[in-house]
Amino acid sequence: MSEHSVDPHSQTLKSKGRTAFDDAALAGGPFTEYAPRPSNKDDSPQGLAVETDREHQTAMREVIVGQHMNYEIWECTIEDFIQNYLPQHEFATEAIVNAGLAKAREYLQESFPFQKEAGISDALKAIVAALLDARDECSKGQHLRYVSSPNQIVVSCVEGGNFQIDGSLSFAEGREALHSTSIVVAMGFEVERNYESMRRNRRQLVSAIVHIMNDDVRRTFMFGITIEGRHMNVWYFSRSHSMKAQSFDYVEHPEILVKLLTSLVFADRKDLGFDPNITLKSGAGHQYIYTVDGAAGKRRFLTTHCLFESRAFNVAGRMTRVFRVEELEGTADSSKKGAKPMVLKDVWLDKDAEAEMGIQAKLFGDIQRFAENKQWRTDPRLSGFVDGGLDSIVDDFGELLQEERYKDLFLLARDGSTGECSKPLLESSAWPPRSDIFFGSIDLPLGDEAPVTSQRMSQPHSGARDLQTRQAGTTTLHVCRRHAPKRRSFVIFDEECTRVYCLPTVGDVFNVLSECITALLLMFCAGWVHRDISCNNVMAIQDPTTKRWKLKLADLEYSKPFGANASTSDPNIGTPFFMPCEILCRQYFGLTTSLNPFTTKFAFITWIKDRSNRPHHPKDIKPPLLHNFLHDLEAIFWTGLWIITSRVNHEPSRLYGLNIFQNSPKLELTQSRRQAFEYSIEDVLSRCLQESLVPLADLFEQLRISLYTSAISLGRARSWLSDDGIREFSELHMHFALVFDVLKGAQHPWASVKLQPATDSIPRPMAPRAHPNAEKDVEQKKQNKVKKVGERLPCRVIPQDEEGYIAAASGRKRSRREGEQANDGGERRSGSKRLRSTDGGQVSASGVSGTSTSAEGDGYLSSSALRDS
Repeated sequence: MSEHSVDPHSQTLKSKGRTAFDDAALAGGPFTEYAPRPSNKDDSPQGLAVETDREHQTAMREVIVGQHMNYEIWECTIEDFIQNYLPQHEFATEAIVNAGLAKAREYLQESFPFQKEAGISDALKAIVAALLDARDECSKGQHLRYVSSPNQIVVSCVEGGNFQIDGSLSFAEGREALHSTSIVVAMGFEVERNYESMRRNRRQLVSAIVHIMNDDVRRTFMFGITIEGRHMNVWYFSRSHSMKAQSFDYVEHPEILVKLLTSLVFADRKDLGFDPNITLKSGAGHQYIYTVDGAAGKRRFLTTHCLFESRAFNVAGRMTRVFRVEELEGTADSSKKGAKPMVLKDVWLDKDAEAEMGIQAKLFGDIQRFAENKQWRTDPRLSGFVDGGLDSIVDDFGELLQEERYKDLFLLARDGSTGECSKPLLESSAWPPRSDIFFGSIDLPLGDEAPVTSQRMSQPHSGARDLQTRQAGTTTLHVCRRHAPKRRSFVIFDEECTRVYCLPTVGDVFNVLSECITALLLMFCAGWVHRDISCNNVMAIQDPTTKRWKLKLADLEYSKPFGANASTSDPNIGTPFFMPCEILCRQYFGLTTSLNPFTTKFAFITWIKDRSNRPHHPKDIKPPLLHNFLHDLEAIFWTGLWIITSRVNHEPSRLYGLNIFQNSPKLELTQSRRQAFEYSIEDVLSRCLQESLVPLADLFEQLRISLYTSAISLGRARSWLSDDGIREFSELHMHFALVFDVLKGAQHPWASVKLQPATDSIPRPMAPRAHPNAEKDVEQKKQNKVKKVGERLPCRVIPQDEEGYIAAASGRKRSRREGEQANDGGERRSGSKRLRSTDGGQVSASGVSGTSTSAEGDGYLSSSALRDS
């Protein structure tokens, strides 16, 4: 294995015997002959998975999680943190506080500085025990206890999970196996405070937090604690944002330490981040009971299978989960007599967002008003079809408008409810960190100090992507997204569908995408944009008689009427794999001449002749970016291109797809994606596609030309909201309808090409089972088998600006303290100890739902999720 060293101040990578894999990774370019072959186990937009040993998966996951979390973390003073984030209750009596303070001073005076991490753990355990012993009869009940677990693998529902933590505040007694569902406050300790220990401790903590919040459905937020030397940090992680309190010297200020512990130990479950509407069924493994307070009153549902789950690399976002559920009888845990299995979607939405059932009703109302217009055939939205003489397509469209048949194209929500709003970001007293909290250079002298008052946020929170910057001549603050408060939404459906990328063949996919073009035309005629088209919400259900797959378009929670209010203020809306280029680069094409608007000499001559007739727009005035009808169709284009390049078992096309479809926490337009949109892809597709798919090259090239030229035309004329823009969108819809009319059908050579089986196409039972990895992990440590980096690790996961990745992934053991002291049990602790976390035994090679990004995107680890950032 190649060894590297990282200078924490310059963050330059110095190679000692660099391999071909390292050269490819550091180059940051397309995949080379040295790139590893992706595994067939996970082909989702979260990334193509590669197989690595558990040690390398742990190291890579911690690095990736830290990278993504850097963009949603904020800082505040410890006083503001205690006042605004910690639970507030009446149990902190003078007797309890004094008992804890006495024990804290006793331990800190006698034992500090601690020689081993076990000393920190013993001190915290003694202080918590003193707090509990000082309770009176009124305050006795189920409270948190301190559990030390330095060498214990945490039991998790997630297959492949193998993370460890130094300690925790937990509901467990410490005698039984520590489960992720019982950990309330995760903790990590280091006896020294320096760059390496801070980075390692923080990155490992956040990896454990992300794992637990992915694993335990009940969590709405979590607290964490890290200690390095005599400095303690307290953390808050939620679906809207995350907050780090300034570190404080807990040796000098034990009263703050006791206040923190008292607040957490005696808090109730809701104040510790457990959703009161979700309970873990006793003795049922990982089954949950949801309470939905909908139109039909309170109803309770038991989860039996997981159909879709977001294994995100970050905490904030939609965190979509979908379960097969059965309704329960009243307050009992028995199934309701005669009830059929249903589907429950659990998703986090912005606090002001309307519930999906309400959006669905408004959309159908606008479609119905269009259908009831006797002159609908002459509507400008259908001008492209009428002018093109496509009467047959218009007639078929008219059939859908009869008797509300258009509803068959959508997945219908039957019931639902929403929960409470998450905590808002501190407007006047929080600030973005000076540098990366979990990654990159940490300014040790200043990293925990608050910026001057003039640099703090004072403007109202709008939910937009707002970047905090410093005045000229001062240190630049880390770029940090602003996240609006979120609330949880439960939606009930009566149809269980299959995601489009899980269908058997390419022909099945094109049949469904063709119907999706029709559904988007319906939304266009009603004046609505979907804003989140991806392979996760373009779904299908198979007709039991004809065996034909039919469209069910889902996830309408981000759909809006098109207009000024449809501005894309949240960069996390959408799935990074399929997000339109204009949304990713956050500006329209065609506003400048820096792109490539001319594909022929004739086009240039036409542009010169028409130049004098075009209105002049000052270049320094950029219009607000609106998610428009072109963007919905562009997402269909990227979905189809991803299917034919990345979902078939053909290595050349897969490598081409890997270069285009990338997830990034920064949600930016990559050069390879831009080139695939601006320049011809026909030649490269002809060379890389599977033989039966080669005839698709010119068809996808025509779609690309239509999208790009329309974007340029709309941008130059700034006609997105005008009648000319409506006609441009209509013509674009006509182009897509014609191309997909050719693409569908079983007679084509590409129709029978099979897609690779998706790892999440089979529902995951939620029955109890033993932890499958503990013995394997112990055996692997004994054998100490290490795979070659160039064969086993993915190079695409490494961003160009993260030079420290190789050292983190391949030299992690070397960076640990050498000659670490043996613990109390006489065993030596591994160089990659605690807070480990891997999901599903795989690590995403694209680094990300979502997504969705998260991105809601959706940012994600396994094929069971895409966006949700």
